Amino acid sequence: MTANAVTANAVATLAGAELTGGLNGWSTAASPELGVGEMVLLDGPLGIVSPAMDERDKSLVMPSGTALGATWDPELVGQVGELIGQQASERGVSAILGPNLNLPRSPLTGRGFEMFSEDPFLTGVLGAAWIDGVQSQGVGSCTKHVVANDTETERRRMNSRVDQATLRETYLRPFEDAVRSANPWMLMMAYNRVNGTHCSQHSELIGVLKDEWQYDGVVVSDWYGVDSTLDAANAGLDLEMPGPARFLGQQFAEAVQDGKVPAERLGDAVERITRLADRTGRRTAAGIDVAGSGAARLRTPQQQRELLRQAAAASFVLLENRNSLLPLDPAGIKTLAVVGPNASKPCFQGGTFATVRPEGEVTTPLEAIRAAFGAGVEVLYEPGAAPSSALPLTDLGSTAPDGTPGVLLEILPPAGAGDEILYSEVREASSFVWFGPVPGLGAGVPGRARITARLSPQAPGRWTLGAGGTGTTSLTVDGVRLLEVSPPAPDDVMGVVARADTQQIAADLAAGDVDLVIEMAFEPGRVQAITAVAAPEQAADPLADAVAAAARADAVVVVVGDEQGSSRESADRTTAALDPAVDRLVSAVAAVNPRTAVVVNASRAVLLPWAEDVQAVLMAWFPGQEFGTALAAVLTGQSAPSGRLPVSFPARDEDIPGYGQGLDADLTLDYAASEPMGYRHFQAAGREPRYAFGYGLGYTGFALDGPAVPEVPALDVPGRPACSAEDGVGGVSVKVTVRNTGSSDGRDVVQLYGRAAGEADFRLLGFTQVRLAAGAVAAASLSADPLGFRRWDAAASAWTVPSGDWELRAARNAADPGILCRITL
Repeated sequence: MTANAVTANAVATLAGAELTGGLNGWSTAASPELGVGEMVLLDGPLGIVSPAMDERDKSLVMPSGTALGATWDPELVGQVGELIGQQASERGVSAILGPNLNLPRSPLTGRGFEMFSEDPFLTGVLGAAWIDGVQSQGVGSCTKHVVANDTETERRRMNSRVDQATLRETYLRPFEDAVRSANPWMLMMAYNRVNGTHCSQHSELIGVLKDEWQYDGVVVSDWYGVDSTLDAANAGLDLEMPGPARFLGQQFAEAVQDGKVPAERLGDAVERITRLADRTGRRTAAGIDVAGSGAARLRTPQQQRELLRQAAAASFVLLENRNSLLPLDPAGIKTLAVVGPNASKPCFQGGTFATVRPEGEVTTPLEAIRAAFGAGVEVLYEPGAAPSSALPLTDLGSTAPDGTPGVLLEILPPAGAGDEILYSEVREASSFVWFGPVPGLGAGVPGRARITARLSPQAPGRWTLGAGGTGTTSLTVDGVRLLEVSPPAPDDVMGVVARADTQQIAADLAAGDVDLVIEMAFEPGRVQAITAVAAPEQAADPLADAVAAAARADAVVVVVGDEQGSSRESADRTTAALDPAVDRLVSAVAAVNPRTAVVVNASRAVLLPWAEDVQAVLMAWFPGQEFGTALAAVLTGQSAPSGRLPVSFPARDEDIPGYGQGLDADLTLDYAASEPMGYRHFQAAGREPRYAFGYGLGYTGFALDGPAVPEVPALDVPGRPACSAEDGVGGVSVKVTVRNTGSSDGRDVVQLYGRAAGEADFRLLGFTQVRLAAGAVAAASLSADPLGFRRWDAAASAWTVPSGDWELRAARNAADPGILCRITL
């Protein structure tokens, strides 16, 4: 087909081809002819990320996906979605790259903190609520990453080998729920391959979205996730990001003109992107902006912070509370020891491109605890463990050469082209990323980036110093070059940028001012980055001081967990354990003071070898920037922990589904070795987790009373849409009685699990939250998820509903025997 043979309609469509390729790192292209303006797409599941990766651009840091998953509260998650949508709207953002609806198949996955839950149904319900909240503000959700993108190792090249039943019933399921319930305005395809084909070029997967689910939004690549014009265009991809386009855009139009891609395919892409512009208010008609959907609810700054406090507190899961140690009564405590590095340096988020600088004042757990207990209680503090990794220079009190706090960042021409300073500024970070133009240079040209920082050790000692980036990087100390780092392999540049990789060296630094210079020479590229880190060696073991403080206190609160960057994009873990120094700290403190409560500030299921040795364990996740105030309220009983685990906690690494399994020589990960995963893995293997999916205590107790009374609709009613193989079985519910057995008001989450005859494991079919006063009794009705009754018939390539007997179980967690009942379908 030549250009002259294209129909008049297709010729008109070619005019919008530029919309299918991004403009730059974070914006789509405009089409004045079609009245479509640029649309800003920013990372943001945990907050609104700076488009320039500038630490001075700040926004509220939300609870992580796992923390929101622990609330089991769609209404609350929807309100958090509204808040991030409001922040995006105020910043002129058209769509947020989130939520992440992938499933943490293992606690070893580096990016699990963004994910809601190991269960597809819970993930879908909460994800849809978050999407609804965001889009109520006229801001689109770019729901990600379709699909089986739950391993960070070699994520751009690895291949997820997964059978169709598992793919449909488990990994595609949250996305299907999101499309059915909330219709996100964008869906992002993953980097990885699925059964041999890259997701952005996977016609079968995109066909499921567009044809089976009738999805009407934009299907976009992950950043740099396309490597073929014809494969992507013919598969159904609508938008390539970032820009300038390499494979779509003008190349899309040329492929249509050459007859290699149907004109209708380009027309479909342009129509979808234009629809996104309509939805986000970036479409003009006769020069007048068309309004977006408008804000459903706008919150004042005070209301925003209160919502974040509420969400953080609701996410906390009380795992142990022996002798009712919690809540602590300040009136009965004269001396309280607060121990652990996370008390003064909490971890709010993982390390990704989506890292957010918190907006406004942030109160640490230590500060909040001191304020909550008041002047009448002596609060001791000892970190007890040193950081296990090097820190940004600015965290160590660095200054620029002129004494201004921060570091001096300079951009220079490439070596041999002079030493003129093209850009110079004192910055509050020591890691910098540029997608597209480098300040003072522009885009796609060589140059040099230089960080100059002054450290002022109070005493001589050994330090760890590190540097890295996308070019050849050197590190000098007081003019002496100590380290030179080679540029990364071309196929791992994005991984190096996401991980902020550095090479490190030990060096003895004198007391007083020490000048560090980190300089990187880089070649032309679409992204550039430079990073500098450092850490002093501890002169004395901090453990002894922590143990001494614990021994003289009436009670101890230990706050430990992950460090910033220990959960990160493009890197997986080798163990679910916390840092060994942290485990030693907890055990040592518990040995001298039995009244010890441990707060775990980690984003994932972790190993807790000391859980039987302490009286209380509170899982706090990455709860957002209101962590400190929410924690103080829960510790003192102003709020009660009511979260439930969204992931199973193993007792040891060997209990993790697929533990020890990795990529084969062809970079393939065979899912068969770890399926079913999550709580279904423990059921199928006949093993007990340390803490079960759905488990959680509170400051009161609950019990379920039988019998469980099922209700099943007449399934032979003609035309009943929810009784088809495609849509499952609607109208099934189970009623149970819930009792508050304690002496205070509280909230419980009652869960419904089910399995067909002959199946080995139960699956989550529903849940409901019940709030009861002390001693109160109420009936709880659990509606079963219609789609939970479907199973994929691989031979027929179609859904089916197994007929016959089904077991339904009302329970308080996945390992709870609960109350059984049976129905027949």
